[in-house]
Amino acid sequence: MERKRMSRRVFLQLAGTGLVGSLVVACAPAATEAPKQEAAAAEQAAPAAEEGGKEFVMWGLQYDPHVERYNALAAAFEKKTGYKANIQPQAWPLETKLLAALTAGTQPDVVCVMGIVSVPLFMQKAVIEMDDVVYDAAGVNPQEFFYPEAIQAYTWEGHYMGVPLESNQVSQAVATRYDYLDEAGDEAKALWPGLNVKAEPAGFDSYETMWALAEMLQKQEGGTVTRWGMSSQGWDLGQFFSLMYDLGKFFWDSTNEQFVIDSEEGVRAMEYLVETPVKKGIETQLDDHHMNALFAGKVAVAKGNTSMAPEGAKLTLADGSPMKVEQVMSPSAVKGQEPKFVGEGGWGFEIPTRAKNMDIAVEFCQWMATREGQVIYAQIYGGVVPSTSVVLDDPIYQGDDIIKLSKRRAIASLKNTVYYGNEWGLNRTGSDVPFTEVRQGVKTAAEACKSLQEIFTVNYEQWKESMKG
Repeated sequence: MERKRMSRRVFLQLAGTGLVGSLVVACAPAATEAPKQEAAAAEQAAPAAEEGGKEFVMWGLQYDPHVERYNALAAAFEKKTGYKANIQPQAWPLETKLLAALTAGTQPDVVCVMGIVSVPLFMQKAVIEMDDVVYDAAGVNPQEFFYPEAIQAYTWEGHYMGVPLESNQVSQAVATRYDYLDEAGDEAKALWPGLNVKAEPAGFDSYETMWALAEMLQKQEGGTVTRWGMSSQGWDLGQFFSLMYDLGKFFWDSTNEQFVIDSEEGVRAMEYLVETPVKKGIETQLDDHHMNALFAGKVAVAKGNTSMAPEGAKLTLADGSPMKVEQVMSPSAVKGQEPKFVGEGGWGFEIPTRAKNMDIAVEFCQWMATREGQVIYAQIYGGVVPSTSVVLDDPIYQGDDIIKLSKRRAIASLKNTVYYGNEWGLNRTGSDVPFTEVRQGVKTAAEACKSLQEIFTVNYEQWKESMKG
């Protein structure tokens, strides 16, 4: 089978950003001064638009699906205002490139960048506060217009620093393939919520039911597992923090400025996520993340990413028929409770403090805080998990096919989703290792939580030190 287009998150992983599991590189502590090589590169960048002119400079990720949306937004905005966007896509990481450009005086007027990597920009006041000039001026209440987690990713010290375009896209979903269900028969189909839950959003009623289906769909030949029952590998941290939150404890104690990962809730979360399925013999450490493993036939049930249904639809099976992948909502670890999630936010627009066409940049961001702007971006990937509910009446989210249903199930989780938070620095370097060690059977859940606590504490202290000066 052949994939027609890799997902953005896989693209960023291959580009060396460490997005699988921990977004390690993306969230490494930034120095207070841009690296010399970045500054040199910034000096070579195309010049900004002339001040007071009809053209403004837009930066965003150098990745085809993103560039396509930037062009669509630019065309609509130019038609509306007469202002033309000079789109200058940039390779990852954008936040360090922006700091370098500000030093060199070649900064853009607007930049599309993830809130989760923007803490250095917020701390150094490299981008403007949007409370008054964007939101108040546009008559938009961000707390009402956006999903909570989406706007929290662009909130710093009580101020709004950007216009979000997406919400969390990891942790909420569990997916399988219909060719696996057809192969296993009625007993397996009876356990799949997509076929049996009448009220949406469909989801597993418990982890035990999910594990039972995984056991049923696992395959062995000659005593060797040829298809594992399930995998949650990749984007582990978001799933782990979500389970902790679901069990009643947020991983960061803001009052005492310390992590609480090494706790009863942390250990139970690690058991649900990794240790128990490993002990059941239905999960192991693989050479790829759960989404690709599902597509490649390495696992039967994949847990985490919300892109599995639309990405799977781009593939074909060996007989030439389309692959049918469906997602349902991940279960809660607490009986009778709606599942709760901790999310990483998504992409959004920010305005550099030294934008040479500040008036145009502000007007553009005001427009992006409307349905008109949001719905144009929301078309990315055939319908992204959006930052706002105002776009949900668009045809891209309507219909009863498994892709549209899968999208709406992911979106339904947003009311119970909170953001990671910015105050601990978001440095997750090395955090993937304990999850790997549990899957390999070399650490228990309790030992892994102790390791994670130590890793995050060291990272936090390093981040605080890097932000001094």
